[in-house]
Amino acid sequence: MNNLPALSITEVERLTGIRQATLRMWEKRYGFPQPLRDQHGDRVYPPNQVERLQTVRRLMDQGMRPGKILCGDDIPDAVAGDAPSQDPDDVPPEHAHVLKLLRAYRRAELYGHFQYRLLDLGLRRFVIECLAPLSVSVGAAWARGDLPVRCEHLYTQVASSILHVKQAPVRTVGDGSPTILLATLTSERHALGILMAEAVMNTLGVHCIQLGSDLPPLEVAAAARESAADIVALSFSSYFPRRFLLQTVMALRAALPPATAIWIGGAGSPPAAALVPGVDVVHRLDAIDGALALWHARFGR
Repeated sequence: MNNLPALSITEVERLTGIRQATLRMWEKRYGFPQPLRDQHGDRVYPPNQVERLQTVRRLMDQGMRPGKILCGDDIPDAVAGDAPSQDPDDVPPEHAHVLKLLRAYRRAELYGHFQYRLLDLGLRRFVIECLAPLSVSVGAAWARGDLPVRCEHLYTQVASSILHVKQAPVRTVGDGSPTILLATLTSERHALGILMAEAVMNTLGVHCIQLGSDLPPLEVAAAARESAADIVALSFSSYFPRRFLLQTVMALRAALPPATAIWIGGAGSPPAAALVPGVDVVHRLDAIDGALALWHARFGR
């Protein structure tokens, strides 16, 4: 890592989402980051500082104030807060094998491993029994500093790729009931959760419309109206800014027809008691079929 070139402040802003003016202010007020200077006297940032800035950004997205994060003796190398916790000694052998493949960038072997497990289990069980718990282990390894963020991204890319390939034929048909629109809202760039939810829903014969990640609530509402969606399904990772979660969901609820239900799930989803009528929490992927049964019973179709 130390042999990699330092990055310009423009590149750091793009990678972390932290504005250049904010980076300069933190440098002056908190003594971090500590950029070097290039031959023109412009700020450049070593890669290890960029990784730490990415951690700071995720902690801020969870609701922590930058002053509290940056005023300590050491900037945290990994997110603790609400990230998944796991004792490294309790990592299942299959998960440890996948983490080893990720650290070695053995993408083809990882893809082959997923293909084998998919053939063995079928799509629904593959997602619920293999991919979902594995995603928790990968996130926990990143959170405790055992897996760099670049390897976490590699995992997401490979897992998403196999789900896209497996579901491509289903997406061209999709005429079941209900029609479910899937997305993540603005500031939620983690799309693997909503892809796994789509995979489980497709095995249940519903009509899924996948929009992907990081969409404004009003755009999702417009798509729901235009597609006559019966349900809007949203996924929130544990890194979604919690201070924005309820207000974004409520904004979407207000923009949708009363008959259109909202389902939310993922590690960052709030307790059901915090929500209003018309918004339901589906905490686990294996609870989707039960939620569908309730929907059919409620609407008689």
